[in-house]
Amino acid sequence: MPLPDLIGAQREVVCLDHKGHTVVLGTAGSGKTTMAVHRAAYLSNPGTAHSGRTLLLSFNNSLLAYLSYLRPPELDEVDIRTYHHFARGYLKGQGAMGNRWICQKPERLVAKALKQTQQRSPDNRFLQRPLRFFTAETRWMAQQGVTSLDEYLAIERVGRGDEGALGAKQRTTMFDVFETYRAIRAEEGYRFDWHDIATRVSEELAQDDSPRRYRHIVIDEGQDFSPVMLRSLAAAIPADGSLTFFGDVAQQVYGRRLSWRQAGLEITAPWRFERNYRNSPQIAKVGLAISEMPYFAEEADMVAPTEFAAEGPMPTLVRCGSNAEEIEFAIEQARAASESASVAVLVRRHEDEAPFMRAFKREGRRLHKNMRDWSPDPGVSYGVVHNAKGYEFDTVILVGLSEERWPDPGAIEGEGEADAEASDGRLLYVGVTRARSALIITYAGNRSSLLPSDQGLWADVDYRTLSTRS
Repeated sequence: MPLPDLIGAQREVVCLDHKGHTVVLGTAGSGKTTMAVHRAAYLSNPGTAHSGRTLLLSFNNSLLAYLSYLRPPELDEVDIRTYHHFARGYLKGQGAMGNRWICQKPERLVAKALKQTQQRSPDNRFLQRPLRFFTAETRWMAQQGVTSLDEYLAIERVGRGDEGALGAKQRTTMFDVFETYRAIRAEEGYRFDWHDIATRVSEELAQDDSPRRYRHIVIDEGQDFSPVMLRSLAAAIPADGSLTFFGDVAQQVYGRRLSWRQAGLEITAPWRFERNYRNSPQIAKVGLAISEMPYFAEEADMVAPTEFAAEGPMPTLVRCGSNAEEIEFAIEQARAASESASVAVLVRRHEDEAPFMRAFKREGRRLHKNMRDWSPDPGVSYGVVHNAKGYEFDTVILVGLSEERWPDPGAIEGEGEADAEASDGRLLYVGVTRARSALIITYAGNRSSLLPSDQGLWADVDYRTLSTRS
């Protein structure tokens, strides 16, 4: 199947300079993945003077599944990988990666580290915070590439708010936990976890003076890459090579306020794409209202849509009397819509997938991070919003938008209220903007404060009074 056609300025981006760093930011539905794929095909074209081995990267396997569906011949000269596939391959080639060197469940070892640190400092009240907090902060430190206390004390920590900001004394204690975790991890034979493997790649590249494997690197869904991941990729290209970043900062659910300098990218200004080719004006309006909520206030690179896809029905916000009613309604609506359209039923947490797994076991498709194939045909897909990134559906049903679930209480406990609102607000944006023409949001009890208050965004109805019910 041929690659999707390019429209307007998209063609110009694909043929930008083949040297240096380029950042392309676009609103949801602006064709970032299409541009990324065409850009990789252009840079790898053996009939051009700038051709060279090209790496097309995404954070998870959604791009791989999409390209498996397309199977375009233009990408025969392109290696398509996730970042962690690239990282493991590079380190293995350097003799710096062995079997079972990556810790799969760091939470267990963080718990051990916290316990040991508490034993050394039994009167330190900071160490009485929940384990989720230390797990989240350890992950954040690794994603920033922190390797010393001085780095940790100097780095700007965005998003915790006044109630969660850490002073120098608390950071010193936190770094003790971090170092203890890494020592315990080493004792158990693990060199890395999935969050700090990029730091090892950067360190190895800094000492590696051999010719680079790739002349060009193209990143899709770049907003999901941590700063240290991007720094490692900037170091992975030669002087006459290029790195092209495609992303949407509004979907940045794995981290906040990306700094291009901190990420090692040297640019003057990003390219911006404001036309939304996916969402109807009605759905795009909901996405835009979410992007104007307080948890987006610190995002300087936000791109708001100015043009939209074809008209669609008004989104629907459905009040239910219980979670059981929500599930019943979502299953009923999904089955009806899937007869002629692609439908996604999306939830916040993995534990909320179970009823939909039972309902759609035979005819449905579970969205998960290791998906390798994809079809846009009519049918039902279901899963957590995280795993819907990179896909689009005719209809999206977002289930469980109550104040008890969004933001997730576990995220509040681990990350603090400000960070939890920011990450779950962006997750809500992702879920809404997966829908092309129809959007249904359900909740029981009080609706989430992450939802905009503008009543003109949707039809606000009660489950018991819907005319479609018998």
